[in-house]
Amino acid sequence: MTLLQVDQLGKRFGGLQAVDGVSFSLRQGTIKAVIGPNGAGKTTLFNLIAGMLAPTAGEIRFQGKAIQGMRPFRIAGLGIARTFQNIKMFAGMTALENVMVGRHVRSKAGFLASMFRTSGCRSEERAIRDKSMELLDFVGIADCAETLATNLAFG
Repeated sequence: MTLLQVDQLGKRFGGLQAVDGVSFSLRQGTIKAVIGPNGAGKTTLFNLIAGMLAPTAGEIRFQGKAIQGMRPFRIAGLGIARTFQNIKMFAGMTALENVMVGRHVRSKAGFLASMFRTSGCRSEERAIRDKSMELLDFVGIADCAETLATNLAFG
């Protein structure tokens, strides 16, 4: 199944064509790389996909649904997010808690449910914890789940 489809994507900043006619597709479970020299448009491409910038041409589809023009928080809610090179962790929190914070963008529990710790909220919190542990295991650091973020190597 095609998870992400990019067709003839373009972005122009005045007279500068930063991204021109980029097309590719990603199937679920695959990993691909975007390489190129400084100024080639790599960051602009990721900003377009994540909704940080609006394309001037082309289409972006995630799970068959057009997402160009959607707000970044809506795209993040679908499961697409970008990271920045200046890594910021919550220093007083564990590795597991830091991953859980990132998973909360997909939470369906609202403010009141979270405040009153409803059974649905608690159930969702357990699911977030379980998925976060799976992710830590996937990257090989499940044994560091309870380690404070400040004590982890960032390399």
